[in-house]
Amino acid sequence: MQLKSRVLVDGMREEDIPQIQVIEREIFPTPWPKNAYYRELHHNRSAYYLVLRLEETIVGYAGLWKMSDEAHITTVGVRAGDQGKGYGHALMAALIQRAYQLGSRWLTLEVRPSNEVAVRLYEKFGFKVIGRRRGYYTDNNEDAIVMWSDSIHAPSFKRRFKEILESLEIEGLDRSVPD
Repeated sequence: MQLKSRVLVDGMREEDIPQIQVIEREIFPTPWPKNAYYRELHHNRSAYYLVLRLEETIVGYAGLWKMSDEAHITTVGVRAGDQGKGYGHALMAALIQRAYQLGSRWLTLEVRPSNEVAVRLYEKFGFKVIGRRRGYYTDNNEDAIVMWSDSIHAPSFKRRFKEILESLEIEGLDRSVPD
């Protein structure tokens, strides 16, 4: 008999911040400070953050800001030892579901060009490079690639998103795609 581990999408809570900080330091050259997540959770009304739990351990987290008719993805992170298991896909899918719930029309984000795995993930979800922000990352003055999705209400985006959703085996993930 094979037992499946329980992986669950859940809203981020203040008590999750220490585990998130561990992941941040593990995977990012310049992690967000602890108080940044506290401010996001308690003071930013346009922010939405979630975590991906494997049993009681957080394996990933992600967030977005709702700005006018767009959802701006602020962060996506998966514990180094858990990368390559589809957790990034699940986090992105959960963010897109939230963007639908918030009435967004588009998604946008910035990513390091050197983070090729992340760039490919975003492209899989239909994001396209639309520009660069010169010297965006202060740790090494690396540019940021600016990526946007097509309208998340376009039939082609919904079709691609539905295919991705059907491939994920994550609890707490809404499987519906709005009409």
